[in-house]
Parts: sequence; C-alpha cells; structure tokens
Amino acid sequence: MGGVLLDMGSASGLPSGRLDWRGREALLAYLRERGTHFEEADLDRRLFDPWRRAYEKRHQKGREAPWAPHLRRLRLGTGVRSSDLTLLGVWFRPYADSVRPLPGARRALEQLRRRGLRLALVSNVPLPGRLYREILQRFRMAAAFDSIQFSYDTGSRKPSPAMLRAALADLGVAPARAWMVGDRRAADVAAGRIAGVGTVWVRGDDGGGPEPDYSIAGVAELPDLIARQA
Repeated sequence: MGGVLLDMGSASGLPSGRLDWRGREALLAYLRERGTHFEEADLDRRLFDPWRRAYEKRHQKGREAPWAPHLRRLRLGTGVRSSDLTLLGVWFRPYADSVRPLPGARRALEQLRRRGLRLALVSNVPLPGRLYREILQRFRMAAAFDSIQFSYDTGSRKPSPAMLRAALADLGVAPARAWMVGDRRAADVAAGRIAGVGTVWVRGDDGGGPEPDYSIAGVAELPDLIARQA
C-alpha cells in the first residue's frame, strides 16, 4: 500500500513529527472535552511509550504490537469510555488527511481491473486496518480489491507468507498465476518467494532483500509489465 499506491509520508505508516504532534493535541482536546485534564506527558506514560516498547519487538514476534492494553490503561486513567478505534482515529486523522495517492496508482488499478484481473492488497500496518481502509475509500481505491489483508487485523506480518496465502485463497488463484508487488524486498519480495508467486519490486531505498523477478519505477508501469507476461 504505502510506497506502491499511497505516499504515506513515512515508511512506518504512522504519524510522525508535526502530524504526530497535531494528532496528540487533537486527542488531548478530545479527552479534555470529556472531563479529563491529561497533559502530553500523561499520554506518553499511559499510551505511547508502552506501545512503542512493544512496537520495537514486532519483527522478532512476527506480529504487530497491540494497542488494546494501552488504550485500556488510558481509559482507566481518564474515565473516558470511547472505543479503541475512536481514540486512535482522533490521533491518526491529521496524518490520514496528509496521505495522497502516488502518481498513476488509481489509473493502474483501473487498467488491471478492466483486463479482468483479480486484485488483493496485503499490507503491514501498525494500526487497525479500518483506519487505512478509510484512506483507500477516500481515493476510490478500496473497491478495486477482492481481498484486503492488513497485518494488524490478521495477526501476521510480512515476510511471513500467511497474509499472501489468505489473499490467494480469497481470490481463488494459484500461486503460479499470481504476482506480489511491493516496495520492500525484505518483506514483500521475501513473502512472495516463500509463497511461490512472481515478484515485482517497486524500486526505492528499501534496505535490501531478495532479488525480485522484475522491478519497476512505479505502479503506473505495472499494467504494461503484466500484459507482457500474459
């Protein structure tokens, strides 16, 4: 998703810098409107710092760090009864509003669908998938996919091939007839190789990993590449 379809602004898909600050200010305002007097240090102590410690272990555990126990701690400290998704959404919204489609991404999806191809999205994300799905819906991209697999929701993250295999099952497509397209060789290309599908790397500064079958400069080149392989 990020680096292929959307310019997420950061490799993590998380608010950072000024957008993180704006999100925290929005969350503090939300809590204060409901009668609590938390400061940013309180947010760090009860929510963000413990989550970050768990987040640093995501690679060795092979799954995303859960937010639920930390949001429960926040609710106990504030008395606010809002859902996990609501609280995270308040913080996430300034960042989500900054995300934009990459050049040619929407047109590429349209071209692939017109050719009768079935599409799945398989993405490592550190927050509930609904927050990212709403971004895709805003840009009229979500409907292009017959299956959407987000690591936070599925309990597995690439390079494990679990999400990719689940997507193949949803599509009813054999691995030999599928392609994995991603901008991270250590995650996307590695997962594709394990699952036995063809691999296409969207070139970028990704830190290295297995060599792909093909590489492209951007997703706008994908329809022509797939057409040549048909």
